[in-house]
Amino acid sequence: MPTIKDVAHHCGVSIATVSAVINDADWVPHSTRARVMEAIRALNYRPNRLAQSLKTRRSFTVGVIVSDITNPFYTDIVRSLSHELRKHERSLVLCDSNHSFQIGEENYRMLLEKQVDAVVLIGDCVRKEDVEEFVTENPQMPVVAIERDYGIEGITKLLVDSEQGAFDATMHLIEQGFTRIGMISGPLTGPGSRSYGRLNQYRGFRRALQVGGVEFDSRFVVDGDFRFSGGQTAMRRLLKFADPPEAVFAANDLMALGAMEVARSAGLRIPNDLAIIGYDDIPIAAHTSPPLTTMAIPKTEIGNAAAHELLRHLESERPVGPVRRIFAARLIVRESAIFRLQERLERAS
Repeated sequence: MPTIKDVAHHCGVSIATVSAVINDADWVPHSTRARVMEAIRALNYRPNRLAQSLKTRRSFTVGVIVSDITNPFYTDIVRSLSHELRKHERSLVLCDSNHSFQIGEENYRMLLEKQVDAVVLIGDCVRKEDVEEFVTENPQMPVVAIERDYGIEGITKLLVDSEQGAFDATMHLIEQGFTRIGMISGPLTGPGSRSYGRLNQYRGFRRALQVGGVEFDSRFVVDGDFRFSGGQTAMRRLLKFADPPEAVFAANDLMALGAMEVARSAGLRIPNDLAIIGYDDIPIAAHTSPPLTTMAIPKTEIGNAAAHELLRHLESERPVGPVRRIFAARLIVRESAIFRLQERLERAS
């Protein structure tokens, strides 16, 4: 494996000059810098990140905390984030809060102790007051929050227009002719209930019913926990009514899949007896039976944007400000939420 000494010998400069180029020193002439960079490429030289970190006090690592690593929505974002960071020779330390704010806080403190260069928070993984404390104590550390608007100055927010996404999902059900429509939401009470996505989805659901002229029935809004089992529990509650909903919007795909499993076990055919629409478009959504209609979130784009914002902070010689970006959800129509009018007319006759 080539060393820094080999690079210096290859282009006829000192080891100190090569080190200065690697560490972006501004005193190196442009022509010399070009020769060193060409030698680095020709020899396929990889700088010793450990040695660099001791000199620059940077770890070349980014800490990531997710609220549930088993949710494919989060893993897709983390995968694209990691891929982009690797292009810039930065590694990723991944932590799972498992829907626990206490674990999330412990994760955050551990990452700070490891002296990561930046932190990414995905979902409801850390309390707002804890984030405020950490940002105040570490004002130079870039922080990116994905799908959680903490309302804190100084951090970058990458959000999805959850209200419009829920509105479009519910309007699709209304346009298919359904009139008794339920929702399996994220937790609307308790810790984290006022997160950006959860309340906005509920608002979008209510707005669509109003616009579509469909009566709102509060019985048909059931809290879930964003897990497969949460969708199962919520669907069992909905099916206990004498007049259960004929269509359900679930706040994420995992709960939609759990709801589908319970509906099938109860002898219901999807979508003939019950239509279901999800949210996220995780990979398995296209391969269920029937395939799940859902709202696609640009997960790869969000992960890439997170990496771009982190690198913009970390590689700039001047302070750069945080940004707030909103991404759109896109309706993916599959077979789980289609109004089978002919079969319903046959059954009614």
